[in-house]
Amino acid sequence: MSKLQELIKELCPDGVEFRKLEEISNFRRGSFPQPYGNKEWYGGEGAMPFIQVADIEDNMQLAKKTKRLISRLAQPMSVFAPKGSIIISLQGSIGRIAVTQYDAYIDRTVAIFTNISKNIIPKYFVYQLQSIFKIKEKTARGSTIKTITKEEFTNFEIPLPPLEVQKEIVRILDAFTAHAAELQAELQARKEQYEYYRNKLLSFDENDEG
Repeated sequence: MSKLQELIKELCPDGVEFRKLEEISNFRRGSFPQPYGNKEWYGGEGAMPFIQVADIEDNMQLAKKTKRLISRLAQPMSVFAPKGSIIISLQGSIGRIAVTQYDAYIDRTVAIFTNISKNIIPKYFVYQLQSIFKIKEKTARGSTIKTITKEEFTNFEIPLPPLEVQKEIVRILDAFTAHAAELQAELQARKEQYEYYRNKLLSFDENDEG
């Protein structure tokens, strides 16, 4: 029996309770002044990173630099997300989630979670959100651009085992995530190596030796 199974057997003999998102955290959508094309909303002195869906990467982090910077003029009309915030995309590529590495402002296609309950470990919360949204994405509205509204995910439920069980789940998933990242890096290196030798072998460059 694994450590996780032992913990569940010991600490959850009667099963695990489920809680709605609105019961364990506060959340709101981001915002941005309209129209998007107004040049006054971007760049300039005091500009800050502006997070849109495309800026949220698959590794639960933001891109090192956001594609756009929000101007000082537009900042009061957006939503501030301090470093360490948990955010998730609600439109397009639904369920992209990140723990922010720097202060930024967020677009209306992104939601931010605050005041998370002390009964849930933030990283466990992140993994649960990722899992739930992967499922909900299949039934989201829209054909080309999928959308989940803030009101729709208010009632999403998350299993809430004791903290010791949450810690063990996070430990296991972190280990798998790290291993997957290593495999992805190795795969990318092999792909680049293959492309190099493929091009070299097929070019018939007279200057090549060997």
